[in-house]
Amino acid sequence: MVKCPKCGKEVLTPVKTWSIPSRKAAKKGEERKLVMGIFECSSCKARFRAAVTAEIETEETVSVKNMVERIKGIKGELMHTLKNLRGKIKTLETERANLMIEIGKLKKMAESKVSALEGEVNMLREEVGSLRDLLGYTEESEK
Repeated sequence: MVKCPKCGKEVLTPVKTWSIPSRKAAKKGEERKLVMGIFECSSCKARFRAAVTAEIETEETVSVKNMVERIKGIKGELMHTLKNLRGKIKTLETERANLMIEIGKLKKMAESKVSALEGEVNMLREEVGSLRDLLGYTEESEK
């Protein structure tokens, strides 16, 4: 919150903001930035400039040690992912093998039912033929 220089009332939000580099010395590897703003007082309508905040940006120093640590972390994550993927592949392969066995069993069951039905159909045809012979039923009378 900033106070109006004319009436002394506190103004909460700026109309406009921008950042500028600060002249104060910062620690090594840091850069200070000052955020300025234009404020307008709600009671006396006066416009004035004031500092909003001061930001400190730290530059991340690139070093071989940091890079090696990051690479080791990434390598560990990749190894963990690889281990998980291998486990999933193994599980899927066993599931595939089980499904292939089940498909083989279902095929055998279907084939046995087909042969049983073929046998029944042949028996029924023979019965129809024998019944026709008994009754003296000829195909010419059907027409």
